[in-house]
Amino acid sequence: MDSLAVPLPALLATAVVLIVLSTVFSAAESAFFSVNKLRVRLLRGKQDKRAIRVWNLLKNKDRLINTLLVGNNIVNIALSAVFTFIAVGLFGSAGIGLATFVVTILLLVFGEITPKIIATHHPEAVAFFFSFFVQIIETLLFPLVMVFTSFSRLVLKVFKINVKPKKVSYTEEEIKTFLDVGCEQGILKVNEKNMMSQVFKFTDLEAKDIMIPRKQIKAVNVNDSYSDIIEKAQCSGFSRFPVYKKDIDDIVGIIYIKDMLSFKNKASEFSVQKTMRPPLFILETKKMSGVQQMLWENRQSMAVVIDEYSGTYGILTREDIVREIFGPVTDGKNIRAHKADLIIENTHECELDGFARLIDLNEKLGINLSSENCETIGGFICEKLGSIPQEGNFILAEGYKFTVIKMEDNRVKKIKMQKDGEQK
Repeated sequence: MDSLAVPLPALLATAVVLIVLSTVFSAAESAFFSVNKLRVRLLRGKQDKRAIRVWNLLKNKDRLINTLLVGNNIVNIALSAVFTFIAVGLFGSAGIGLATFVVTILLLVFGEITPKIIATHHPEAVAFFFSFFVQIIETLLFPLVMVFTSFSRLVLKVFKINVKPKKVSYTEEEIKTFLDVGCEQGILKVNEKNMMSQVFKFTDLEAKDIMIPRKQIKAVNVNDSYSDIIEKAQCSGFSRFPVYKKDIDDIVGIIYIKDMLSFKNKASEFSVQKTMRPPLFILETKKMSGVQQMLWENRQSMAVVIDEYSGTYGILTREDIVREIFGPVTDGKNIRAHKADLIIENTHECELDGFARLIDLNEKLGINLSSENCETIGGFICEKLGSIPQEGNFILAEGYKFTVIKMEDNRVKKIKMQKDGEQK
């Protein structure tokens, strides 16, 4: 048995350090290329320092993988040399076989299998934990890595092997699978996944599938007066209407309430024909992806849906499109209010929003306010008065006095409700 030139404890300590480094390189290799890129990007946006480091390392994948491979190979070769040195020093030439066996077992267990299993199951935690170390190693080994990278590229060029990534396109089913995986991994919430899935269903729909049908269209005549249209807006809660000439099959324009506001104090000068905008017509069978594009290109928020005989089949608005994807929403321009729960703490006297629904009032008060044209209390007051109300105007109905206390842009904003006979 030969003596060792270097103390055995120092050699064993060196071997342990090399095994740890081999473990780190193998774990980092698996973790960095298994980590969820979407989640890393999300955390990077939240200024997570570890996520930023991981993202920067992944931006140059070739350099990263070459750094990890070169580093791991240097460590493994050094480990083999150390164990061979120990074995030969202790057992002579017979120790070479023993060193090979021991190093192989150690590298398989601690340098490959164990770290890669851990990294595959916890890629984010491992990648984040070792990101700073890998960043330092990448800087230190950069010259050596560039030499090996250049040789690798030369070999690929000689054998005409193209390693440039091809453009990837995904099918609808693949994207749906991505959404399912994102939901399972907690990247997406269930409602977010459902909303995104709804987009695919939406593109398969035709205009007739989400339009407002002909029988439910609220339209105005080309000869209607300013007050007629404002009253209709109050009753319906809509901010724009199709304009017809002879009948509903003869739509000649779209009128927006906001375009009428300049005539507030000069209603006699108002003309539907001069104020309306040209209509956009689309076929009932038009796919919704095409409808959306047409609305955008024509800068329209409403389209008239026609059938094969050019008759009016329905109307379709941007809000209908948004509602189909996101559910019930308001766009801020439509004067229809959110249908929030109506709360009446005092049934003898209280203030109401002008958009409070008649059906809710009837339910809360046990009365029967009804109208064929209006859904809201504000519209109901307009209908009963026969004109646009002014602050202080009131009506009596079902044993209650409803007084307009606030107007806004010709709309009933606030109403005071009092039990008839109990007014102060």
